[in-house]
Amino acid sequence: MERARGVRPEAFREGSLMVSSIAVLAVLLTAAPPADPSPGPAAAATLSGRVTTTDGLGLPDVRVEVGEIHRSATTNAEGRYRLPQLPTGTYSVTFARIGFAPQVRRVTIASQDITIDVQLVQSAIELQAIQITATPLATTALTSPQPLTVVGADELRSNVRATLGETLEGQVGLRNFSTGSGIGKPVIRGLTSNRVLILADGQRLENAQFGDEHGPQVETADAERIEVIRGPASVLYGSDALGGVINVVPRPLPDAGDGRGFVRAGLTSAWSSNNRQPEGTGMLEGASRSFGFRTTLSGRDGGDVRTPAGRLANSGNEAYDGSIALGTRAGWGSLTGAYTHREERVEIHEDPAEEPDFTGFQRIGEDRAKVSLSLPTGGSSRIEADLGFERNRRREFEEAGTDEVELGLLSRTWTADLHLHHAAGRFAGIIGVSGLRTSLGKFGEETLVPESSTSNGGIYAFEQTEVGRWSLSFGARYDYRRLAVEDDEDLGLAAQSRDWHSVIGNFGALFHVTEPVALVLNVGRGFRAPSSFDLFANGVHEGTVAFERGNPDLRNEKSLNGDLAVRVQSSRVRLEVGGFLNVIDDYIHSRPTGTFDPESGFEVFDVVQGNARLTGFEAAAELHATGGVHLRTGLDYVHGQNTTTDTPLPLMPPFRWTWSARLEGKEGAGALSRPWLLVGGETNARQGRVDPSDFAPEGYSLFNAGMGADLRLGSRPVGIDVSLRNLFDREYTSFLSRYKRYALNPGRNLTVRASIGM
Repeated sequence: MERARGVRPEAFREGSLMVSSIAVLAVLLTAAPPADPSPGPAAAATLSGRVTTTDGLGLPDVRVEVGEIHRSATTNAEGRYRLPQLPTGTYSVTFARIGFAPQVRRVTIASQDITIDVQLVQSAIELQAIQITATPLATTALTSPQPLTVVGADELRSNVRATLGETLEGQVGLRNFSTGSGIGKPVIRGLTSNRVLILADGQRLENAQFGDEHGPQVETADAERIEVIRGPASVLYGSDALGGVINVVPRPLPDAGDGRGFVRAGLTSAWSSNNRQPEGTGMLEGASRSFGFRTTLSGRDGGDVRTPAGRLANSGNEAYDGSIALGTRAGWGSLTGAYTHREERVEIHEDPAEEPDFTGFQRIGEDRAKVSLSLPTGGSSRIEADLGFERNRRREFEEAGTDEVELGLLSRTWTADLHLHHAAGRFAGIIGVSGLRTSLGKFGEETLVPESSTSNGGIYAFEQTEVGRWSLSFGARYDYRRLAVEDDEDLGLAAQSRDWHSVIGNFGALFHVTEPVALVLNVGRGFRAPSSFDLFANGVHEGTVAFERGNPDLRNEKSLNGDLAVRVQSSRVRLEVGGFLNVIDDYIHSRPTGTFDPESGFEVFDVVQGNARLTGFEAAAELHATGGVHLRTGLDYVHGQNTTTDTPLPLMPPFRWTWSARLEGKEGAGALSRPWLLVGGETNARQGRVDPSDFAPEGYSLFNAGMGADLRLGSRPVGIDVSLRNLFDREYTSFLSRYKRYALNPGRNLTVRASIGM
């Protein structure tokens, strides 16, 4: 099939919404208070100081960041930094530089200027210093009470892929539930879809819960880092965070402080050999005093996937993503806003034995906007308010060249959050309320679910404290949700509504045995409210090759999860070994009936509830024997059981072992800086515990390689990264591939990437 290349005229047809959103945001920002208004509850203060080595020498290029309010600075040649016009409050200030162990200092900003001098110790471990997703106060991955994975900018630069699931699948405890190269849903400890909550810079996304072939519409090419909570986080985030949370975090808006304004640009370009995919990301950002802006544009256009056995027809994908962010931040607080528009075209490869000439595809359009306001309230507290909007329009087509929509879904979601961040004595935490309103409409020739609206309100509190060697956290939440559906003659459904209530809590404890060793215990409840698909689906779902029948009497899923782990962090060794138990009551799943729909021939699946238990372990280790040699390995395994039917849960990831050896050169002032060479691989066992309706392909081992360096051309370095996946073009099939019954996974893939200023 011939496929159009390049950006299509309709790719940004809905740009009028982007223009109007930018106009409204610009008005808000120009009407915001100036950089130095009259003092409010407390005057602004300046945080400054000097960062040195253990020998007392000034350390340049140290990133100093106040994560909770997205303010940052870089030390000069003498190691000095300055962050002016900080609003009052209690924050975590991080100091990080490659080759040194990061430090986090807790500081309370009041009306007086503060000086913090820091000594950084050389370390071969390059641990991401800060996370802002798991707790109200930013912490490190070592001191977080919950199991946490942070994928930083350097790792993303050489490993970013077309989908979120594929980008994260190499991390311990994370897998990719894939439909070809265009749809990749993250899996955390065996749970996926709407049991894993996806956030874009903290904004909840409601676009991946409709089915197995519906992936999250979020771009990772321009992210600063991706933070993953492995385990329930429903106290902070409500429904759907039962299995975990993934937050794609952009870099902070640029900040000129009280210095001169500036404008700078960045560009990344790449090409992948397997599906002949060009891709690129451009960025333009700048700042003047307290005002900052950034605009980005990303795109990729991939052809058919190639396996060792040949090409998979109709397996290409396209994605185009544009965003703009504006903000002003000063002593009075901050006002920021962002808008994103995304277009995707995803081709679906069907079984050639059944539909050899199938050319069906999906088109997905995503609009997302967010406005955030932060105001100090005096003392060490501040109020944060976030208002978000998301519009997701997806259309499924039976064949190429047609404009006739077979199945169309249009969702509109408003989210609102109001938080009081506070600190008093040893305690710091958050008290918040949240609201959600989602409407789901449908169009096209087919119908599967009724039109519906969902309303949700929640109130919660989360506290942290440190007592001696103990770091403790605890929280509680109450939620109320109502889902209402309209009359639907096609489905034979009368207008009706459903209500659910949830009360949950969590507790975490971290004990510092010695300086580099910590024991961690975390116990928490999570929940997931049934979706309209779970409740009222009644029709053919081409994506799952099934006739689906919902269950209007479903209750909330409720989980009780426990984690126990030991963490070790020194200048040359990092180790984390832990196990988990997740017991889920009223687990929602589909059960085959043994009957078939006479029109489509698809088997009928009924949505039912039962109980489930997931147990497993995760281990990750890094050893840095010398300054340039870095060894990394990881193990993970999940055992999932439907305890009601006494059968294995479907799509549980098998045992996996990953390993890599990386050789790094030193940072230098010459033409070549920070060269690196990597060899690695993974071994996946055959899944020996299979749901009766599923099947397991054979286990396999893959080998990967990579190399790169920073080349200095003029005044700015250009990063060159080359990666080679499936080095030996191995034939294999992933257990979590939706093509596994009739197609192999991709063969060898060479990706060459060049980046400057990103």
